[in-house]
This record gives sequence, C-alpha cells and structure tokens, in this order.
Amino acid sequence: MPLCTRVSCAIAFVFVCVATQAAAQIDVELRPIGEWTPVGSGVETRATPDGLLLTAGTIRTPAPSADFVLRFEYRLAAAGADAELLLRARGASDGPLGYGYRVALGGDTTGRRPRGRLRTDGTQMREGMYTGPHTPAASGRWVTCEVRAERDTLSVSLDGMAVSVADRATAFSGFVAFEATGTGGLELRDVRMASAEPAVDGPRGLPAAGAPGITPPETTRRASPLYTAAAMAARTKGIAKLEFVIEADGSVGAVRVIDVPHPDLALSSAACVREWRFTPAARNGVPVAVVATMEMAFTLQP
Repeated sequence: MPLCTRVSCAIAFVFVCVATQAAAQIDVELRPIGEWTPVGSGVETRATPDGLLLTAGTIRTPAPSADFVLRFEYRLAAAGADAELLLRARGASDGPLGYGYRVALGGDTTGRRPRGRLRTDGTQMREGMYTGPHTPAASGRWVTCEVRAERDTLSVSLDGMAVSVADRATAFSGFVAFEATGTGGLELRDVRMASAEPAVDGPRGLPAAGAPGITPPETTRRASPLYTAAAMAARTKGIAKLEFVIEADGSVGAVRVIDVPHPDLALSSAACVREWRFTPAARNGVPVAVVATMEMAFTLQP
C-alpha cells in the first residue's frame, strides 16, 4: 500500500442522512453476460461452440457491480494455461485492473496461488475458510464455479462445494473480469450473473437515519481521511460516497464504499468513517442502530 499523508490537502465533509439503497439478499434470476469489454491492449478472444475462449489479456463486464452472484463453467484450454477471476476490480482510467479481489482458476503447485482461494489485490479482507482443492486445475476439464459478493462477505464454490470464504471485504463497486495467463487460454461457457436489487432498508434491515419516526444522530467526533501517495501524484479530486451503520451506542459498524475518485481512497475513506462517533439515533426515545450515507469531498491545495 502506498504511503499516506494528511498534508497538502483539504477535506470537506457533507453528512447525508437519506434513504439508503443497501444490498438485499441476492435471490434473483441469473442472466447471461453477453458482452465483454477488453482491458488495455493485447486482448485475444474468439467464439467457441460453447462460449468464449480468452487466449490473452483481460476482459471485464461492461458495468461495475457491488453485490452479485456469478456462476460460470471454465476449463484451461491447454497444459501450461492459467487464469484468474477478478472481483470488484478497479483501476486507473483506461489502465489495467489492479485493485479488488482475485481468485486463481488454474492454481499452482507451490501453494502461493491455490485454486479457488480468495486473495486481496490492494484491498482488505479477513479469510474465514479455505478448504482446497490443493491441486491445480487439469487442462480440458470443465469446472463449475459460483461466486457470491454480498456486502463485506465473499465466497467461492467449485463444483458445488464451498472452498473459500472471506469477510470484512471492502464493499465498493467494481468490475468482474477474467485474466488469462500462461499459454493456451481460458475457455468460458454459461456465464451468468445477478446483481442485488436496491432495498428500502439497510444492512440487517435497519432504518435509514432520516426515516420517519427516527431522531437523527448527531456527530460528536470527526476524523480526516488520508490521501495516499498515488492519489496525490494523480492530483485526484472528487467525491467519495459511503454507506455505513451507526450503532445504538453511537459507534460506526459496517461500512460500504459506494464510489471513490481513486481506487486507493476506498480504504482511506472507510478507515476514516470508522473513527467517527455520534449521539445515537432514537425511536421513541430509545437508541437504535440506523444506516446513513456520507460524502467526502477530496480537494488538493493549489
């Protein structure tokens, strides 16, 4: 992670208590992904009788998603082929995707990239389980994969068995992508996806901070986010949007990063809001947990 600094920047806050669009439990129809967007140059694909063969480079979904279910079948086209699945992936404009989460589809024999295991790519998460398989995928054999990204929890199943689960993931919006490495390529078929529909209530069914009958919380302690070296070097300016839980004791619970002007600022924004404290919201005089949204305006001094 690049070095961070609080100097040479001015941060403005707008605290917004509005109806939230939190992720619902995903239980909707999976729809085929019929279009893929090449990432950078050197991407090589061709249609196959069953689906698509990615022989080189990276392809991503046309639009980003935060919470989703993804199901697909894949096989390595030849010995020596390898590939990775990228989740909530982000990157610089027109540049490579290098910020999010990764899953090795081929795997290796060294144990550094075991097949199906979730790992971070410049983000944060806490591994809850990994149960294998501990051998690389065999070329020519179809494997069924399902991935769920639901708020701060990610999970991977292979051939109907859960193999990797992680929580405390940064719940920002990003692309789903496939990246081919090695030689021979990755063949995909029956790639389907369902995104979560917006819900009226927030996580755990909590009301919004500004909902009728709720006395809104008030800020008692604020903190300033860090600019990372990469964000400063890029002269990044813009608005970070976050959704978070204000617990009944006034502390900050789960945080979801909705959008940021630079990938590095996702962790910075989330870490900042976790330091805030509030007088709790109340219903009929009784403290209650609520969901609120916040906008952080990142500006650099000239």
